[in-house]
Amino acid sequence: MINGNVPRERASDLLDPAVTIHVDSAVHRGIENWQKWIHLIRNCGRVRELRMVPCLVAPDAQDPSMVNLVMRWTGVRKFDRLPHTTADAYPLRYRVERNRIVEIWSRKANYIFIFGQWFRFSLVYRLVLGWAILYFETLTLRGIDYRLDRAA
Repeated sequence: MINGNVPRERASDLLDPAVTIHVDSAVHRGIENWQKWIHLIRNCGRVRELRMVPCLVAPDAQDPSMVNLVMRWTGVRKFDRLPHTTADAYPLRYRVERNRIVEIWSRKANYIFIFGQWFRFSLVYRLVLGWAILYFETLTLRGIDYRLDRAA
């Protein structure tokens, strides 16, 4: 299962190197982009000790290579240090071929818990993606490996 509990170093064991990640209209490709997305979720969001808790995992009835996952987020909010769990459950889908995940479908709404209500707006979402490019370039220039978490 791909979630916040699996170390990103194992991405090559679980994901096809050319994995395609769909988040609404944005498409990201490759393990490196998946690792960058996970870095943003774990280090730049408003929740610490973030975990994805599976509620339901089931193969698709019409396509056995598709897996449907329904999950909740849980963690500690940074601003008040209180434990928090999402009220809603969020759907994800992924395609498995040759025992590796080759494609993942998600939605911006799945990440509102992590980044805040404003994240659902297309303009702000695109600004975050633009900021992320600059953020990772800055990490590279400073010699910081994005696969490592920042100190809490």
